[in-house]
Amino acid sequence: MRRAVSSLAVLAGCAALLAGCGGGGGSSTTSAADWASGYCGAATSWVTTLDQARAGFRTGATTLGDAVGQVSDETDTFLQSIGGLGVPDTPDGSTSDASATDLSKRLSGRNARISGTISTTNPDVTPAQQTKIVQSQVAANLTDVKDTTAKLAADDAELGTAMGAATECADLTAALEKSAA
Repeated sequence: MRRAVSSLAVLAGCAALLAGCGGGGGSSTTSAADWASGYCGAATSWVTTLDQARAGFRTGATTLGDAVGQVSDETDTFLQSIGGLGVPDTPDGSTSDASATDLSKRLSGRNARISGTISTTNPDVTPAQQTKIVQSQVAANLTDVKDTTAKLAADDAELGTAMGAATECADLTAALEKSAA
């Protein structure tokens, strides 16, 4: 009987430890300030690279394929950064994490469409059509980053405050405004 009670106590202790660590999902939490800084810093880098690739393509210094390669690589880096942030340690952190995960899925899907457009062997797809498709996907990505950033700040008051205080988030706002111009 004592053995059964001891075993139950050990199991209960393990369950409590797992619950404290976010369960079996392996999710970790990150302070609101660190999460805001990490998200906004990674997003700013992504927007800046995207703008550089677009400018290079417009001036003829970069081919469409090379520009897409730059954006694709930076998008992968951005997605890894988002995935590595964990869940914001706020009352609404799970909502913010879900918004960031949703953004990652949308960007990843568009990144695949962009790569597929460039690597198509379909002779009916002209370079002008490829350019138009890439431009529309990039514009949609920029809109998603802008909208998700606003949603993160609005849906999670503590994270919104941290985003308002983070220099990286001010830099992101400036980069998004410049990119839209």
